[in-house]
Amino acid sequence: MKKYTAFLLAAALFTFAAGAQSSEKMTELINTDKATYGQAAYLSAVFSGALDEDAGYEQAVQKLVEQKMLKEGTDPSAAITLSELSYICTKTAGMKGGLFYTLFPGPRYALRELKAKGIIPENKDPSSKVTGREMIAVFNETAPQEEQGE
Repeated sequence: MKKYTAFLLAAALFTFAAGAQSSEKMTELINTDKATYGQAAYLSAVFSGALDEDAGYEQAVQKLVEQKMLKEGTDPSAAITLSELSYICTKTAGMKGGLFYTLFPGPRYALRELKAKGIIPENKDPSSKVTGREMIAVFNETAPQEEQGE
């Protein structure tokens, strides 16, 4: 009986430790003033199922480089711009865009698409840096769009 209890306790501690990794990263992201490429790549890769929650930012960036969502040599610790975040979010969600986004998929037209859908305010500067809270909000807004078929 003691072995059984010890096994259950060890399994519970392992489960809590595994869950703490992702909640630790989310807490870090919420408190971030300037979100990074690594954090955006992490959210994208975990959301799409390409990486486990315990993966690092470097692994996440490399995964997005392989998927051609980021350029080779992207620094995971560099602050991400709103237009780059828009591109990552639209690609992650598999959003279909308008004519220009379809013809020239990239950060510029991804941002225009999200502005047209009302996800990002019209007056936001494409080169502005985003906070962690803003990043999470954009990811949350783009994910349901595809599910609803918009």
